[in-house]
Amino acid sequence: MKFFFISFWLLVISVVSSAFQPAYAHYACDVDLNYGVVVNDNQLRVLKRYQTLYQINDQQQLFVAGHWLKLTPAQAGLVQEYAEGLHALVPQVTLLATIGIDLATDTVQQMYESLVGSDHDSYERLNVAIDKIKHRVRKKFRYARANYYIGPSSSNLSDEFEDDDFGLPISTTLTTSAGAILTSLGSMDSDKLAIDKQAMDNINQQLARYALKTGVDGPPAQSTLAQKARWYCDYFARLDAMEAELQMTIPEMAQLNLIDIQSHSEENATTER
Repeated sequence: MKFFFISFWLLVISVVSSAFQPAYAHYACDVDLNYGVVVNDNQLRVLKRYQTLYQINDQQQLFVAGHWLKLTPAQAGLVQEYAEGLHALVPQVTLLATIGIDLATDTVQQMYESLVGSDHDSYERLNVAIDKIKHRVRKKFRYARANYYIGPSSSNLSDEFEDDDFGLPISTTLTTSAGAILTSLGSMDSDKLAIDKQAMDNINQQLARYALKTGVDGPPAQSTLAQKARWYCDYFARLDAMEAELQMTIPEMAQLNLIDIQSHSEENATTER
């Protein structure tokens, strides 16, 4: 019984700690966010502590440190493309993180119960770990009052909201990050962690609505949870390339690096099926 507990413990706890490898360690999404980012229908803000570093209104007007920048047509096109991407990505990744982790941990919980039974001491300990994971994910990926927020990978920010909105970014004494969540979901073996069809239909419908609303296509509707996570990780990389171009062409943006893609060594990687 102890062997089973340790195996499933490592699978679940990998969501919140890079010290534990996911169950299928050949995949890694090496995305970090250096700041918090919040979007709503009309605005995108990038936040450090209490400060808005920059914001984009209506996917066109760029403000850096509170100052509106007059852009050339080429610069404005880049800003619009980048803003459209983040407006699409942030809500969809927020949804995938919160609902996807629920689906994944619920499946692990059911599998573990079938192996050891609900009366075993380790089952209660697993439930406690799962509850902590869900709580941490919901504090890092938030939706409130039409605002979608993803927190930075590390900071010492306040744990509280200001006026029930995203005036204050969320504390990241937590070990969750966008890359860690996408790695955990992207590492899932769909044959071993089968997700309920009705639940997947629900998440597909919600993601489709976000894609339709923003005009930016999401992952294929019938893709698995793991495939969706990998798609979003790849999209982060596309936005990182756009951000690099923005930093080269708009001097005020040169030091404001939101998306950080780390190189990943895969010495023991296996070929993906």
